[in-house]
Amino acid sequence: MATTPAEWLPILAKRLDARQARIAKNRSYANGNAPLPEMSKNTKETWKAFQKKARTNYGGLACESLGGRMVPNGVRVGASTTSPAAVAARRVWRDNRLDVVFGDAISNMLTTSVGYLITGVRDGQPIITSEKPEQVITAPDPTQPWRARAALKAWRDPDAGKDYALVWTPGVRQRFSRKSTNDNGTPHPQVDGEWEVDGEPETFAGGVPVYVLENKDGVAEFEPHTDVIDRINLGKLQRLVTTAMQAFKVRALKGGLPSQDEDGNDIDWAKILEAAPGALLDLPEGIDVWESDATDIRPLLEGEKTDARDFAGVIRTPISVFIPSGENQSAEGAANAKEGEIQKAKDRIARASSPGEGALLEALRVLGVDDGETIELLWMPPEHVSFTEKTQAATQAKAAGMSARWIKQNIMGMSPDEIAQDEADAATDQLLAATLIGAAGGTGNA
Repeated sequence: MATTPAEWLPILAKRLDARQARIAKNRSYANGNAPLPEMSKNTKETWKAFQKKARTNYGGLACESLGGRMVPNGVRVGASTTSPAAVAARRVWRDNRLDVVFGDAISNMLTTSVGYLITGVRDGQPIITSEKPEQVITAPDPTQPWRARAALKAWRDPDAGKDYALVWTPGVRQRFSRKSTNDNGTPHPQVDGEWEVDGEPETFAGGVPVYVLENKDGVAEFEPHTDVIDRINLGKLQRLVTTAMQAFKVRALKGGLPSQDEDGNDIDWAKILEAAPGALLDLPEGIDVWESDATDIRPLLEGEKTDARDFAGVIRTPISVFIPSGENQSAEGAANAKEGEIQKAKDRIARASSPGEGALLEALRVLGVDDGETIELLWMPPEHVSFTEKTQAATQAKAAGMSARWIKQNIMGMSPDEIAQDEADAATDQLLAATLIGAAGGTGNA
């Protein structure tokens, strides 16, 4: 088995190349560039442009709806809020803008099936970044898949005209490089091949600082249901074609048209009979014009809605995400769909928490303040309840004996920094009230 970065590089490079097509396909279904609905292969560019109008970004909508319920908002270290590790963790969160970084990693996880976090060091400070699966891959430990035996990140620097690769193994990191182009001047189409050592191996304490956010069953949220998306897009294309054909109805001429005029000149009937708004046709005597009847497109519209409901059902997403109108679903059905998405969000939160906590733990190790306490990544409640509902729940929780800090964190969804600020503001309010009472007593107005 490979042990050094140089031995792992070709292995991981081949694996990264092998999955590029699948990652690109998943990206296309999530960014509005899904494969065009199937029609004739020998089509003009104008027809391809028409086909593109039939695509709706159902995959992206589903991922955005679920991702909107997965919002990290802070970190907790042990039970203390003032320990060096807790203070350092909040600083790492702030300095690295981890709400955005973790959000990007979660988006990659949902849309491509996998996202990555890397904890590095710059000027002695920990740097946590979200990495795209097009550039990063790990070799998981078969007995503990959440741990990486080795990892690779490969990227291209167009300004330098070079490709770079970083390979990690436990306690060792090494960089490799190559020219961005082959000998014939064309860019390297794949990661594997022609790498050269670019510096001695660097040693560090700890394991591989690359953390994987893998979606359930190793697939993107919509990946098992791309056939449904294709069916929706094909149905939409058929409706657009039918509508366009009605705007330009099919017409036919009954009776033979002469090929030459009275002077023996050839007649260009295609030019004479060209369809245009306000055009009048001057036809020879005895020629009748036939016109096709209109087609009712309402069944096609209902078919699109049915397909959208099917997709919403299999992916457990409220139908209102795809058809934003009130008559599409009963109140009970809407509640059930919402509950299904909430439960799915909780499952994905559980899967994303461990790699996020691992990246934060590595950051504390870089700072030398890891005190052995448990690190917990905190999330906004995925239920999306209103402020009124939150305050009602807070009142009930307080009556049940829950602490104010627990209520602020678990019901109000406040981050540790927001809780600390709120407690400081509350103490200031109490001090101000006591000062005013004291001043009133000193003037004899008590």
